[in-house]
Amino acid sequence: MDKKNEAILRILSRNAGLPSRTLSKMLKIPPSTVHRRVKKLENEGIIRGYKASINFEKTSWPIGTLLMVNLAEVIPGKGHIPKKDIVESLSRFKEIEEIVEVQAADFDLLIKARFESLKEQSNFVEDLRCLDGIEEISSAIIIEENVLPVPKIFS
Repeated sequence: MDKKNEAILRILSRNAGLPSRTLSKMLKIPPSTVHRRVKKLENEGIIRGYKASINFEKTSWPIGTLLMVNLAEVIPGKGHIPKKDIVESLSRFKEIEEIVEVQAADFDLLIKARFESLKEQSNFVEDLRCLDGIEEISSAIIIEENVLPVPKIFS
C-alpha cells in the first residue's frame, strides 16, 4: 500500500461520495490515476462499499445506542456457542447498524443500533438478553455524532 492509496482511503473514509476529479485536485494526481486506483482498491476488497452520511435526527429512528455485549463462555445444557453464530443471529435485526468484535475486559462485542424511541431501545435490549450466548448487555445512548471533515492536509 503506497502513500497515494493510503491518502485516497483516508479521504473516502470521511467522505465516500467524492468524485474522482475532486480527489485528484486534493491529491494533485490525474483523475484517471485516481479512478484506476479506486477501482483496484475495490477489486482487491480493500474498499468494500460506500456509506451515506445520514443526519439521524431527521429520520424516524433518531435514537442511537452503543451496546456492549458480554458473551457467555458456556450455556448450561447447550455448551459453547461460537461467536460467529451469535454475530450471524444479531446481524438479522434491522435495528443493528454495525457489529464490532473487540477484546475488552468487560465485553466481546460492540453494537451500534438505531431506534424510534427510548422505550423501543429498552425492549430491544431486553430481547437481546434472551438470546443464547449473550450473558450481559450494557448500553450507552449516543448524544451526538460528529462526521469528521477531510483533513486539511488533503484540501
